[in-house]
Amino acid sequence: MRAVNLIPGEHRQGSGSLTGRSGGAALIVLGVIGGLAALILMYGSASHSISSQQGDVATLEAQATAIRARAGRLTPYTDFVSMADQRTQTVAQLVQARFDWSHALHELGRVLPAGTSLATLHGEVGPAGAGSASGSSATTASSSGTPASSTPPGSTPAFTLTGCAISQSVVAQTLQRLKLMDGSSEVQLQSSTKSGNASSGSSAGSGAGGCPGSDPSFSVQITFTDLPAGPLPRVGTGSTTTVAAQSTGSSVQAATPGKSVAP
Repeated sequence: MRAVNLIPGEHRQGSGSLTGRSGGAALIVLGVIGGLAALILMYGSASHSISSQQGDVATLEAQATAIRARAGRLTPYTDFVSMADQRTQTVAQLVQARFDWSHALHELGRVLPAGTSLATLHGEVGPAGAGSASGSSATTASSSGTPASSTPPGSTPAFTLTGCAISQSVVAQTLQRLKLMDGSSEVQLQSSTKSGNASSGSSAGSGAGGCPGSDPSFSVQITFTDLPAGPLPRVGTGSTTTVAAQSTGSSVQAATPGKSVAP
């Protein structure tokens, strides 16, 4: 015999639950609504974060603009400092590259031994490694005929001097003493002539090369260390660029006949 449930359907157990009537569709709808709510919340949070970051970017851009404006106002000062540094370097290069004639003459007077006298002294700056500056001079002429006062980098300064000594041994001593000059690299004896007989009368005091009696007359060339090699520095002034000379003079000449120089 088959059992029959006589309880009405609306009163049966579990028949009134949501799952029982819709078969789980309501739960699915609630899940979808919850997911949409979560997405909306995430979107709102992301939108707020983006807005905040955009505000930070705008603030940083404003600060950068203000910094650029201040830097622009300081540009003339930085340009001046750069120009001052460049000119300081140029002056330092000029000082290192020029030949100090005054110091060289002081050294010459310091080392000359007693018993010698100078008749002529010629100083000049020739090409690099020239050794004997035969007629070459540091004063060159431009195409327009105007002297160009410049000492080319790497040039070789030299002294050519003539004089008298009381004996040949003093001439030899003079050569040794000239090698002690500051900056000298080579000392060459070009000639040393001694007159055999002294003349009488008004010319009794004139021997070889105009030296008194039988005193020998000598000619010596002193070659100094080459000047520093390198391009001629340029000094910029505004939009104009001028070439700076590397020496205050090109040649030195002196004539002191018959005058002895103290050791």
